[in-house]
Amino acid sequence: MWESLNSRQKAYLLACFHEDQEAERRAKSARAAFRDPGAAAEWRRLPFSIRSELPFAEYTAIQDRLRADGHLDAGAGATLHALARRGLLKISEDRVDVPQVGLASRVLVELTRSGRACARAALGIPTVPRRPAYLLSEWLWRNLVRVAEAGPEGLSEDAMGGKSRFYLGTGYRPNGRPSRGYIDCHPVRMEKGRGTFVLEYRWRLTEAGKRHVNAHRSDYQTRYPDVQLRAPDPL
Repeated sequence: MWESLNSRQKAYLLACFHEDQEAERRAKSARAAFRDPGAAAEWRRLPFSIRSELPFAEYTAIQDRLRADGHLDAGAGATLHALARRGLLKISEDRVDVPQVGLASRVLVELTRSGRACARAALGIPTVPRRPAYLLSEWLWRNLVRVAEAGPEGLSEDAMGGKSRFYLGTGYRPNGRPSRGYIDCHPVRMEKGRGTFVLEYRWRLTEAGKRHVNAHRSDYQTRYPDVQLRAPDPL
């Protein structure tokens, strides 16, 4: 596929790919800080241009890359559509508020899997094998590790990152699908006088969670080397 593109199409594909990878790095940084970056279908949609006169609308990051290489001109739209016809990217539009102008149309591009694979092949970047369905994403694994490291005392209810509890916990149904049941929230009770009251809630691994960690710990270590699990093996 790469060899079938002309030099201009190659430049556009690589400019989009580099920004796609920047967006992926930002999403990973957000997850590492236990913030939810949102769905990949959203943050992979990259601004290409804003239909407004300069200087009111600035160049986008992709346009700046193309300008630096001398490839940005009035034929940009035709080049994008040529890549779209080959299944390497998708084109869409939304509207954004531009100061001193108001609402303006914005062109968005999103690389397809084929587009990313084509760019990686051209740059000599090895393709990462797709994650098996039974393994968690790096974001969910990172949160499961925090609960595992907390041990029997558990992790404070408020310390769970973003929406991870809905995918890892017991009894949730995100997007209509049952959650994994790897963690559960337990009350910590305190006696006072003749009664007891709940002091706080803490997250602990369920038996299913322990089995998953013990069975796939080495798989996760290979796939996500930046996430270290400091807990007994096996749990």
